[in-house]
Parts: sequence; C-alpha cells; structure tokens
Amino acid sequence: MLGLFKFFLILTGVIYLFRWLSPFIVKYLLNRLVKKMGNLNPNDISNNQQKPPKKKEKDMGEYIDYEEID
Repeated sequence: MLGLFKFFLILTGVIYLFRWLSPFIVKYLLNRLVKKMGNLNPNDISNNQQKPPKKKEKDMGEYIDYEEID
C-alpha cells in the first residue's frame, strides 16, 4: 500500500513539474520556429532551387507484346 502511495505522489509531482515547465518549453520551441521561418523569403529564388530532372540509370527499351501461338 505504501508503494502505491509513493507512485501516485511521484506521479503527481512529475505532472505539476511538467505543467510548470511546459510554458517555457513551448515558448522556446515557438521562438526557434519563428527564427527559422523568418529566414525564408518566398521572393528569393536561391531558396527555391529547382532540382534537375532525374536521368534514367538504365534504358529499358520498348515494350514488346508477345502473342501465344497455338
């Protein structure tokens, strides 16, 4: 019975600690996101580099449909 009480006591402490720290964590993550998004400029072409079309590694040739002869 004492072990169950310790478990709930520790669980309650962890929950309250998380509730106290979560606003700071969210604020930090949002600030990081704003800094990353602030560096992006949609009018800047250098950020939107177009990838060259991929070359086929192996040319398979054309498809030939064979008919079965009886």
